[in-house]
Amino acid sequence: MRFSLEEYQQTAVDRLLTQISKARRDFADDGERSAVGLTAPTGAGKTVIATAVLEGLYHGTSTREAEPNLTILWVTDDRSLNTQTIGKILQASGGKIDVYRIRFLGDTDARTLEPGYIYFVHIQALQRNSTLHAVRGDGSRSDRRTYGAWEMIANTVRERGQDFVVVWDEAHRGSGTSSSERNTIAGTIVNGGTTNVGSQQPAASVVVGISATPERFRAAMSAAGRTLRLVDVPPADVRESGLLKDRILIRNIAEDQAADNTMLALAVADLKASDDAWRAHHAATGDRLVQPLLVVQVEPKVTDGRLNEILTTIESAWPELTDFAVAHAFGDPHGPLQVGDRIVRYLAPEAISSDDRARVVLFKSALTTGWDCPRAEVLVSFQDKESYTEIAQLIGRLVRTPLAQRMEGGDDRLNEVAAYLPGFKTEHVTRVVNALTEDETVQVEVLIAPEICVRSAEVPSAVFELLDSVPSFERPRGAFTTRTAQLMKLAAALNEHHLLSNASSKAKQWIVDQLRAADTQRQEEVDAKVADILTLTVGTLTVGMGADITTETAIAAVATAERDLDSYFGRAERVLPDGSASWYYNDLCDRGMDEVEGGVRLAAMAALGFKAVVESKASEQIQTWRDMHASAVARKPRSVRNLIEPLWYLGPSSTHPSTVEARETYPASTQKAVGDETRTIPTYGKHLYVIPDGRPNAGKFPVDTSRSTWERQVLEREIDAESLVGWYRNPSSGRHALAVPYEFGEKALLMHPDFLFIHRDGPDLVIDIIDPHRHDLADAAPKWEALARYARTHPEHLRRVLAVIITTAGEMRALDLTTDGIAEEIAHATNKKRMEAVFASRGFAY
Repeated sequence: MRFSLEEYQQTAVDRLLTQISKARRDFADDGERSAVGLTAPTGAGKTVIATAVLEGLYHGTSTREAEPNLTILWVTDDRSLNTQTIGKILQASGGKIDVYRIRFLGDTDARTLEPGYIYFVHIQALQRNSTLHAVRGDGSRSDRRTYGAWEMIANTVRERGQDFVVVWDEAHRGSGTSSSERNTIAGTIVNGGTTNVGSQQPAASVVVGISATPERFRAAMSAAGRTLRLVDVPPADVRESGLLKDRILIRNIAEDQAADNTMLALAVADLKASDDAWRAHHAATGDRLVQPLLVVQVEPKVTDGRLNEILTTIESAWPELTDFAVAHAFGDPHGPLQVGDRIVRYLAPEAISSDDRARVVLFKSALTTGWDCPRAEVLVSFQDKESYTEIAQLIGRLVRTPLAQRMEGGDDRLNEVAAYLPGFKTEHVTRVVNALTEDETVQVEVLIAPEICVRSAEVPSAVFELLDSVPSFERPRGAFTTRTAQLMKLAAALNEHHLLSNASSKAKQWIVDQLRAADTQRQEEVDAKVADILTLTVGTLTVGMGADITTETAIAAVATAERDLDSYFGRAERVLPDGSASWYYNDLCDRGMDEVEGGVRLAAMAALGFKAVVESKASEQIQTWRDMHASAVARKPRSVRNLIEPLWYLGPSSTHPSTVEARETYPASTQKAVGDETRTIPTYGKHLYVIPDGRPNAGKFPVDTSRSTWERQVLEREIDAESLVGWYRNPSSGRHALAVPYEFGEKALLMHPDFLFIHRDGPDLVIDIIDPHRHDLADAAPKWEALARYARTHPEHLRRVLAVIITTAGEMRALDLTTDGIAEEIAHATNKKRMEAVFASRGFAY
């Protein structure tokens, strides 16, 4: 894989490979047909996961043999989705998936689909009048084909059995119960039956369904009698990973006034601000330069005059945009569009993401199906209020982060997508918000009428410096399957930021040196294993026939065939971590060893468990480099620290120590959706970040406490304290939040206490952490136990750490989690009654 997988992605890959293996085994054993389902929310990287699965199937893993003769048929419902998916697979694979092993079904005319190939087909190509049929529905034969698509698929199912796997991408689209031809085609490929040309189709042996909303797929597979093998990616894991933007800003006209062109100009200004932010980020970090995109959804029956008005507004707002920077993706025409004296080029939806020259794309309604463009950061829709579902779906396609990670240490604008809806009054915006928040596949915060709050001028800079140093925790950005992979990633980072020259070469040489030393130390053992591999013991049992039956056993040793020796070396490459087998093999050959002997020696070392040696020595080198370079890294900008420090973490926990990052701005909603209407969110003073001057409620910060009167009461009591310098509404995720790890069942999670209050205590600044929480919830005890342990291990600048409840009797009580022994007591308070008992005996009236 070209990319390092996130931890949840690696888990999904491992589980999918296991379930596919079981499905193939069960079909081979007794003909049981299975459906393996991958459910992953928007932005989870479903294609990246699928690519890693393909690599695992075709090339094997350290624990699984390769299946090079597997045939895969990848089915979608859209031609452009096929093209886009192939591009993503090749990009993610980085050469391991051979482009010459990918074919379109329409380009194939053979009795069966070949082993070792991945075939793509979209179901529109299999409609009744398609040229892919050798025999038409009326019984006549095509003079263009010897074998039709249905015939090739059917023959492959019958002859290849468990070695033929159907991958159904966006499986929810074609698995409904309607009788449309699209559903019938998809269902027939998977579950068999009569095709649309009258032939009989056998059911596919093994099906893998990929979907964000899998209910219909699961129902269809259950109805077909398939055994379901399901792999779900938790939406919260995706959001924590940083693969999704943090928030969606929805802007509309708050008064009864037509201002379409004004809103478009604001959107272009937003695009330019985003462009400036990305250029600054590129200059500061060296990351790939992102060219943000504005997508403009025009009216369904837009006139040439209106298009000319839109183009003129865009040109006026950002004159530097060239003619080539503006394109259209209209379904008709598929070519250049004449608008007055301008020519607007055509850009197919699947080509938008990779065409950095395009900065503005006009479209009508053709971008939601399978479309994906992470650099699209601003949307303007001139559709009317009845199109709220389509607009919500479109916004849902814009939430992926361009660089597949949360942008830290810079402008918050890099982690946002802005949607301008000039045709929506405030009460209509709620429909879009509800459509977004009800969609479980889009796990992104939605802000209505947002204000970009700035650092309060009344808060001393020392407070922000203190906030910036508060200990916190984060999930690792990428999961490393081996310590060797982690070492190589660390080496690349150290080299990139001029901390250690030729670090990658030094890391490889370190591994080679350690393998050579271990080989020498265990030479007799390795030599014996080499001899065992080079010879094959063959036993012969001779049975005499006749009156006196006699038996004779003979044992002979024969040389192992060179082809079998190659397979041993291939297994060694999979077992020994990353490229370590190849590195040591090259070293052996450079020192004069025969190529075959070198391969056999590596196979012997792999069989004897030398993987543990490589991993142990990789960990040693990581620790050595940490000791050598930690102080130098600490002096680097935060973006560099955020990159390198997680790479030398060797602890067993799924979270890494970090610090809160004091942001420059804090976007916040000023309105909230309640049913079919919006309501104003109350504002409070003394927050670290405030609404800028010149705006309504300037100098205050909006906090929605409507769902918890406890939070409102805590705020009202705490902000009146004379010693209060400022307070901070702790976000629910991201590096700007104080996050504390806790365990809930078998899961390792992060909790985010609600408030931080900074007080002046003599010459010092101190922090109170206050977390009002329902104590009848199952997660109350593990969260507060973790917060108590955090208070004990990170006492610097902490004055109080309070858990706050309202008891059954209606009394508000607090418990100071800095008290000795309190964590152990809370751990045993596993229900509401026990928790109230702890608050009664150890707490106080709040």
